[in-house]
Amino acid sequence: MPDIPLHVTAVVSALQFRGGSQDGLRNLTSAEWEDLFSRPEINRLMNPLRRICGEYIPEWVQSRIDMNLMDNAERLDRIKEVYVSFADSMRESGAEHLVVKGFTQWPGFVDHPRLRLQSDIDIYCPPESISVALNALATLGYEPLTGLGLSAADHLPVMIKKTSWKWRGNYYDPQMPISFEVHFCFWNESRTRICPKGLEQFWLRRIERQLDNISFISLNAVDNFGYAALNLVRNMLFDNASPYQLYEVARFLHTSADDTQFWKEWRESHHESLRRLEAVSCRLASQCFACRLPEEVEREIDCLPSAAKAWFDTLAALPLSRQYQRKDGIWLHISFLNSSSDKRSVIGRILPTRVATMECVDRRIAAANGQTDKRPLLQRCVGYATYLISRSSFNLYTLPANLWRGARFWLATRFRRS
Repeated sequence: MPDIPLHVTAVVSALQFRGGSQDGLRNLTSAEWEDLFSRPEINRLMNPLRRICGEYIPEWVQSRIDMNLMDNAERLDRIKEVYVSFADSMRESGAEHLVVKGFTQWPGFVDHPRLRLQSDIDIYCPPESISVALNALATLGYEPLTGLGLSAADHLPVMIKKTSWKWRGNYYDPQMPISFEVHFCFWNESRTRICPKGLEQFWLRRIERQLDNISFISLNAVDNFGYAALNLVRNMLFDNASPYQLYEVARFLHTSADDTQFWKEWRESHHESLRRLEAVSCRLASQCFACRLPEEVEREIDCLPSAAKAWFDTLAALPLSRQYQRKDGIWLHISFLNSSSDKRSVIGRILPTRVATMECVDRRIAAANGQTDKRPLLQRCVGYATYLISRSSFNLYTLPANLWRGARFWLATRFRRS
């Protein structure tokens, strides 16, 4: 990982499941530790780092992580309380739902949900229950947060309560408002133009689970892994893959590699078109965190399209490295498409046509500065104009590099075919 900053490399190396080293952690300065805490993509990795490599971490860093975990435990209690209120309202209405992501990642992906940064509550509703869920949330005081650009999402606009809370730099703040995301599908075929088969079975195989003092409906173990892998690959395609997501998938693969019954059920219950997408996440997770791979998963990776293999050979990189480009997912995306029109549409994302609304940008600026969103109109317009100019300049600046990387990918696919 020579192109990743050395202090970031130290963390990633320490978390490798095979062949890693914790020695680099001993040499980090206080300034470098502070920088690690300030990076959202690294901050979430600090929790497993504390558990696995505590003896290599300075005491003040351990204490800070422990404080974060205490805040997170308090936030999890609030999330459970909020979820129970929502679930009771849904039950009274006779509507159904299940929980995805969040605290459902335990077990397998994490030792306990309180050790995993808890943000919002994600639920999936069948079509007939969506309006009931939105009404239930509205009754509880939640309002939609519009203007976030959900072109690739599989959920409706985030639902959140209006509060006087202000961002103070603490990702684990237990008082941070708890939002809901109401998912209307497990995979957005209309946006991705990729249509894996068998996803309707996820709902039919749902189960009841228990966490501490609450019960909830969720995906079964095999489908829960499948959904996590799909969520990761979707983010890879649309340029927002998270190192922590990769770490969680890698952890699951590594700890369950010898569970032959689980992977047999996975192969039998997931269609080959679905397993192919999941294999993409597994391949990158293994590449980034050196986890073990079950034999069934290795076979699926071997069966990936030649263009996808060319992408891994030329462009795949940990989303922390300077080699990683946010548009690289475009080239992976087209390797799963057959239609020329679909490919042209995806390649068109190199120059995005969608931008955040003025309302959304203004809310972000206000939150970052600890202000209310009721600022003077002129101030809001200036902030939005600055955003548009910055976004346009960045896209023009990165366009040549993105086109060059696309050319490298194209040449690699031609080489593989020859």
